[in-house]
Amino acid sequence: MKRLFILSVLLPVVIIGCASVSPGDTFLIQKLDNQGKSSALVMAGVEEYDLYVVKKQQFDQIPRIKEYFTNALAFDPTNTKAQQYLSLIDDYKSKVLQANLKDATRNLAKPKRTDDDNYALFVSLQTAARIDPTDPSVRKLLGDTSQDRARLVDLYIGRAKAALAKVDDKSTDAVREKQYTEAFQNSNKAVDIDPRSAVAQGMLTSTKQELAKAVARRVATVEKLIAAGSFSDGRTQLAALSDLNRKLDNTYDADVKKVAYDLNFAWAKSLYAKKDYATAETRTDAALAVSRTDEAAALKRKLSDLRSKADSGASFDTSLQNIDKLISSGDLVAAHRRIDALWKSTSDPSKQQMLDDRNQKIVASLKDLYDRGVQAYRDEDFKTAIDVLQTVVGVQVDYEQAGDYLDKARAKQKLVDQY
Repeated sequence: MKRLFILSVLLPVVIIGCASVSPGDTFLIQKLDNQGKSSALVMAGVEEYDLYVVKKQQFDQIPRIKEYFTNALAFDPTNTKAQQYLSLIDDYKSKVLQANLKDATRNLAKPKRTDDDNYALFVSLQTAARIDPTDPSVRKLLGDTSQDRARLVDLYIGRAKAALAKVDDKSTDAVREKQYTEAFQNSNKAVDIDPRSAVAQGMLTSTKQELAKAVARRVATVEKLIAAGSFSDGRTQLAALSDLNRKLDNTYDADVKKVAYDLNFAWAKSLYAKKDYATAETRTDAALAVSRTDEAAALKRKLSDLRSKADSGASFDTSLQNIDKLISSGDLVAAHRRIDALWKSTSDPSKQQMLDDRNQKIVASLKDLYDRGVQAYRDEDFKTAIDVLQTVVGVQVDYEQAGDYLDKARAKQKLVDQY
């Protein structure tokens, strides 16, 4: 399969004669029949379509990606998947174009538009222009809104300059980070509205360079705390790093994920060494959620085996102690799952009663968590709402309207992260 993928990448190169390939690859290409070559091209084209068109919304890549499928049909005119994807690309392009034009027209029709309304309008319009700059409706809207777009670009550039003016040689790292973040967000909005603005592009580049330093400082801080075994402090600093990354359009996802994995896995190993297996498993799960490495998977297996032995009744009291630790630390979902597993392993009524007492304690705490989550949602603190309501749903999936509020908070936070 790996070799087939290499061929799928090489085939278009061979077809258009833009590069040479190794004798071994040429031999393999020659050994493929036309149907095999066609299938390889389609496989590569589908990956390119999913990555660049659907995920990254890079519509200028469409002509290049369509060549995979047109060349596939040249090798095998009966390749129905190639035909389907050619139609799918055109349909997708048309649907996204019309959706953005609809959003732009709706915002344009508002009698009184705020700056946020105008920003949403112009972003939709620029997306439509990237899809088809020759579309008559796109060209008309660009002309009709040119003055408003220029005014809003100037406004965002002015805000970015004002933020940068507050930074001098005496500014602390915290002040620099705050002001450069504000400058980044405003210059980025200016670029969203007018990608050809040299001033906005220049400011965006310079603020990115400064913020890269801020991210590096925060990463170094977390790494030092990990090395020192100060994992709780490391988690606090990681939260700050994640918050900064969100404000920067998740530009530094790779850095955040690496540090998050390093923190949770190191924490898990430390807890394992201290024989705090229940909490170690929670940290291992957190590490695996970031990256499914062999080392974390191996530790997870060890911890699962230990938990199975503990839950089998060999040490019921120890299991209860671990559950109590989880409850005390606020990890109610893990405690609830551990209770459920331990309940299934015992038929002793007295032991079941002890488990039920703890489960009732967890359930009793859900009302306060639910109220906090709903209030956080109403206060538009969506990140807190998500964190709290995930715990509620993790313990009792149908608790009042927790699921609905969680879905809405996630949707709202997604919009916040975009803008």
